[in-house]
Amino acid sequence: MDTNDTSPLPPDTPTISILRHDYQAAAAPNTSPEFVKKYPTNRAMIDAVNNLLLETYHSYTGRARMSGSGDLKRLVIHFNSTTKRNACLFLQHDDLTDLKFFLYDPQQLRTDEDLQAIQYSNIQSCRLYTRANAKVQQARIIYDDASSIQRFMDKQWAIYCYSTCLRIMPCSLSLDQKKSRREFVAVLSQLPPNTKDVHLAPLVRAVGAMAVNIPLSLNSYKPKQ
Repeated sequence: MDTNDTSPLPPDTPTISILRHDYQAAAAPNTSPEFVKKYPTNRAMIDAVNNLLLETYHSYTGRARMSGSGDLKRLVIHFNSTTKRNACLFLQHDDLTDLKFFLYDPQQLRTDEDLQAIQYSNIQSCRLYTRANAKVQQARIIYDDASSIQRFMDKQWAIYCYSTCLRIMPCSLSLDQKKSRREFVAVLSQLPPNTKDVHLAPLVRAVGAMAVNIPLSLNSYKPKQ
């Protein structure tokens, strides 16, 4: 280095490339009166969506936001995976009542007429009950369309509801088919205190398991220590 050279040194200008996977979906909350009634503020809507989707889809980013106003008001959500983004489209999530998500293009908002043209399957009845000497509750849900439970016939045996993994058993399965879903079981031990089903979701996916269950205390209905 020439010590007599007083010119400033060239600044370091590193180039950083970030590959961003951002797949969006959106819902029109103003076309979902039950959802608006249950969650009357934007903050309440966003919190409800984040709480549910974070525990349901591992690629959900946890970012829900509001865009637009009035008839063009949209609740926008972001995923890192198209597979999981598509999995949540047009589904009826119980905690979100009548809110439905559709593919979202920021450059082209979907109109109310488009939303009304989409047909959904409705729940005819839902009944909670507890069998004698059972350790957990069960729910019997009847839809008005058989296609609503088609995914639970083979490929999917459970869903996450908040932190709990709920096993789904179509009533049309034979006794042998129901028995086969309890045939291969692995027991995990030495789990940390307060571990919940959803905490094990990455492991469940990694080993190809169909469901997970942490025993609950009958007194508090919380995970056993």
